[in-house]
Amino acid sequence: MQQINQKNRKSRPLRNAAVFAVAAATAMVGVSVPAGAAGAEFACDPGFYQVITGQLAELDPANETYATIGPDNPNYNAMGYRIADGYLYGMRGKVLQRTDNTGTVTDVAQLDVPSGAYTGDFDDEGLLNISRGGRDWHKVNVDTLEITPVPEFSAYTAVADITNVHGVFFGVSSDGTLYSYDQTSLETKEIAMISGLPETLKAYGAAWSTAGGNLYVGRNSGEIYQITGYTTTTPTATLVGRAPSTSSNDGASCSLAVPIPGLNDVDGPESESPPRTEEATKASEYYTENYDEISETFAPTPEPEAEPEPEPEPDGSTYAFQDAGLGTGPSCEPGADVDRPERGPVNDLVSVSDQTVLYQSSFDGNSLSDWIVRSGSWSSTDGALIQHNICGYDYTVLLDGYSVDNFRMEATFSALSDVNNGGILFNHASTRSRSGAAVIDLADDGRTLRWGEYDKLGYYQQIGSTPITAPAANQQVKLAAVVHGNQVSVLFNGAEVGTFTTTETGGMVGLITSVSQISYSDVSLTALPSTSESTSESTSESAGASKTSSTTVGAEGTS
Repeated sequence: MQQINQKNRKSRPLRNAAVFAVAAATAMVGVSVPAGAAGAEFACDPGFYQVITGQLAELDPANETYATIGPDNPNYNAMGYRIADGYLYGMRGKVLQRTDNTGTVTDVAQLDVPSGAYTGDFDDEGLLNISRGGRDWHKVNVDTLEITPVPEFSAYTAVADITNVHGVFFGVSSDGTLYSYDQTSLETKEIAMISGLPETLKAYGAAWSTAGGNLYVGRNSGEIYQITGYTTTTPTATLVGRAPSTSSNDGASCSLAVPIPGLNDVDGPESESPPRTEEATKASEYYTENYDEISETFAPTPEPEAEPEPEPEPDGSTYAFQDAGLGTGPSCEPGADVDRPERGPVNDLVSVSDQTVLYQSSFDGNSLSDWIVRSGSWSSTDGALIQHNICGYDYTVLLDGYSVDNFRMEATFSALSDVNNGGILFNHASTRSRSGAAVIDLADDGRTLRWGEYDKLGYYQQIGSTPITAPAANQQVKLAAVVHGNQVSVLFNGAEVGTFTTTETGGMVGLITSVSQISYSDVSLTALPSTSESTSESTSESAGASKTSSTTVGAEGTS
């Protein structure tokens, strides 16, 4: 992410101050932290904000860059701009957080909601709506901390972010479908596939709205689109800006402010949808009356031609994975995202009547022969299986010979430096595609334990997370997954820290790292009876066969 000088959040004049004056910071009832300092709120100015793996930034479309705001924080998401007090609110795990105009993040309270919300915005009543791509939708009163479930919206739609356009939330799924969530009728609509989006699709991690009922979304590879026709069955996307590619990100904006300088409003000032509040009506009227002064035209440069999608090799060997779309390391060029092949069937699932250890290894020089290298630079030594590459994301090896759907997988590992982003994966249907596979790994330089899965196109979708103390260099941690069909328990250092439900079931298991050198000192895979609920380790004899192979593989790349 390119960085330019931080702007003074308070010095920029309000074009529409008379209409969009933001109330002073509201005293927060029932919250254990003090209200934000006077002058620390964001003015309701034109501005598209994003939190990019914990770093708050503002889009500068004229220069196709981001202006960073404040320090880099542990990753948070489901962010929205609250008009009532001028602060950004979001979620990290189960913790509600508030961010001021210096980028300072303050914990407000831990909420009784499922961990890891990443889709969010404020509704017209000033309540923060959060979900996990539609799952477990809740409204949160950030003053009183009252939580209200919204079962009418609680269905997975793969929407990574939502934005409030005149009382209706809109979001775009990873396959380019526009969804709406009406705050009055509580009706969810799958509107239509959006025309004008690239054929090679990926996550649309940020969504914004402005005065005049304008809807914008940000594609993770950096393109900014305005969506018109969102009230019809033929929504259309128009490229109106570009920015650096991002990884985990989320968007927020003041919906009463006009579009930011440098972005075109392709359908003019008249709102496509009717305002539902007095403030939104005034904002639309102001925008219409002053459109000639405000409007600016953006002329996007031609979009580069997409590289051809890799094909499986004729002999059925390893599929050539590229970057996962989760980001790029500090010394890496941006990775090229591609849609993955469809998930194939899972064959020859292991079935047992008693707990049976299928594989256990503390690693020796020949242990790498037990694994299929998907990407990265892996080597096996006495006492360790090591992934050496620190440049890219999702370096993967798969355990050869076993497909399971009821099992316990456990790995003990440490980082060779102070960055530990190691983990495990499972439900990997084949070596041809990662679509549908599930991942449990450390992220944010080891400050977050998260879990998620790759969608049907192979793009990572986070399901949940919990903050942890980042392990020091060479400090071993133990990570385990106990899986019964699509029900997963997450164990960290022996304690259960979360549960989740996967979309797919069954497949191969493996190890995964990102931008860190990880040393695995022990890995075990235990098959469980389909009716078992035990999370204890089996004492059965290991059935894993020893194989011989070369001890070092240097397959550079990202999966």
